[in-house]
Amino acid sequence: MQCIIENIYTFAENYDKMRNTILYTLYILTIISALFNICCTRDTDEKNILPELLKAESVMFDHPDSALHILETMPMPSARRDKENHALWCLLTTQAKYKQMMKIPSDSLVKIAYNYYKYADNARRKAMSALYMGGVNYNLGNIEESIHFYFEAKTEVDKTRDYQLGYLIMSGLGNIYLYRNLTAYALEACKQSYNYAVKDSNKRYQMSSLLYLARCYCLLDELEIAEQKYNQSSMIAFELGKKNFYHIAQQELASLYKNTNRPNESLSILKSLPITSQVSLLIGQNYFLLNHLDSANYYLKEALYTDNIYTKRSIYKTLYQLTDSPKYHKHLKTYCDSLLFYTDSIIKLDKGKEIIAYKEKYDHQRMVNEQQRLKLEKAETQRMLFIITICLIVITAAVAYLYQKRLIKKETTIRKQSEQLQEYMLQLHEYETRFMQNTRYMEELKEQLSFQEENAEEIGSYHEQINNLQSENGKLSEKIAALQLHIAEYSSRLDNARKETERFREISEENLNLKQREQMLADYVAENNILVKELRKKSRTLNDREWESLEEMCEETYGKFVSRLKKIYPSITKQEIYLCILIKLKFNNKQMSDIFGVSTASVSQKKFRLKKHLSEYIKDGLEEEMTLDRWIAEF
Repeated sequence: MQCIIENIYTFAENYDKMRNTILYTLYILTIISALFNICCTRDTDEKNILPELLKAESVMFDHPDSALHILETMPMPSARRDKENHALWCLLTTQAKYKQMMKIPSDSLVKIAYNYYKYADNARRKAMSALYMGGVNYNLGNIEESIHFYFEAKTEVDKTRDYQLGYLIMSGLGNIYLYRNLTAYALEACKQSYNYAVKDSNKRYQMSSLLYLARCYCLLDELEIAEQKYNQSSMIAFELGKKNFYHIAQQELASLYKNTNRPNESLSILKSLPITSQVSLLIGQNYFLLNHLDSANYYLKEALYTDNIYTKRSIYKTLYQLTDSPKYHKHLKTYCDSLLFYTDSIIKLDKGKEIIAYKEKYDHQRMVNEQQRLKLEKAETQRMLFIITICLIVITAAVAYLYQKRLIKKETTIRKQSEQLQEYMLQLHEYETRFMQNTRYMEELKEQLSFQEENAEEIGSYHEQINNLQSENGKLSEKIAALQLHIAEYSSRLDNARKETERFREISEENLNLKQREQMLADYVAENNILVKELRKKSRTLNDREWESLEEMCEETYGKFVSRLKKIYPSITKQEIYLCILIKLKFNNKQMSDIFGVSTASVSQKKFRLKKHLSEYIKDGLEEEMTLDRWIAEF
């Protein structure tokens, strides 16, 4: 029995040592993990870039021709020994040619940069390489691939604050949509490009974005908004001195006025613009609307000096309408034949374009649907992972609870068996003592009997006593044998129970370690809260919003800490909750006095009153030796 008790004590001592070792190990792992995260989140610097490349990049925006000259005159970086500079050279060369609208026969050059930056930790370069992959493929007629690269560039640029690059990506995507009659998509892309231009404070980009927005609104028949955007674009173009761009915006605005039956306003704009076939056509159409047929005929014929079949069809359509007047009726057949000729040509041309447009709409919608499907699958996966995590936590808690319950039951059984064993040992000692006393007494009686030869009555009495003692010793021997059997049985049970108890203790230790680790992680999260850090450095009074922030943080970090407090103490006040939060975050009385704006003695009084109130609500109350700080720390 004594050996078993000593083994249990030895196990308890080893358990304490092992627990301390595990705690120290967890502290070290937590510190290493934090340092590792800091190192991993540190921005990665690019390798040394060649000065020629840096110079070419710096002049690329305003002088792409100079940038291309620098790139072509410098030695090309080695593709084997200096992959980064080689990839950047390929990217900048493609960018310089693309900005100068030079013909790029294939995407092989920019693809080198794209393949390099695709796996590099540089979102800006990755977005730029995807942008020019999209632009080059669009010019090569690979529309579906082009849109895919633009989408990829959009995803990467969202990780940066490069608003200029964001504008280039969204404006390119908007143009693709606009010229393929994907008006709703085009409007959204143009809005985003305008937002990037505003964030970049780039007037030239704002001017272009507003013009494309106006075209989108025209196609959507929202003409008032379109007029507003045309005026804004024209004002910026006039301010920047971009005459060509100003003329384009004003010409399109004049066309809008003509289509809304405002010919005088349209003519007022057109007469201030340089004469071109398009301007002459619009002037002629406006004069026709005003019933100035001679002027209309003059400008319409002036507009015929163009190679654009769409413009010529519009001219002959208006001239055909002009033949309703008796004066021009003689030209009816000529204008009618010309109108039919150009209409047939456009129909043949548009059939192919229409098929391509429908295919592109279908491909684009398929791409959008695929992206939405991937997002939904990702969200569903995250939801399932969350549910599985919750289920695992619940199962782990249930298993831990059952093992803990079984451990307690086993320990109770061992304690009872130990007590029973001790009782048997005492009885055995008592029986053996009586047996030895009876034996000694029998020997004394036999010795006395040897001297009694005459008195037969006394001899009979001695023999009766000896027989009684022998009978009692026989019974004691049986009881001693039974007790020894019980003791052997209980010793065996205790030995087996001790082994099972050790196994349960190991599981309990694991559960305890998990709980301690959870507590450590929760304390780590709380200590890294910005407001808590600030209060650690310098305590001050808090406003309502800061208190709410601390309350939400404790509620999330410490497993619904505030809700559990309210559950056991329903009438708890806000001030008492704030006091509990500060105690949970391990602020001392001096810091709490600064935060509450009261004396240290007042804080102690608050704690005393809160402990008294809690004792009224907690079953059996709080023990006198249990402090409020210790109770809240363990709560």
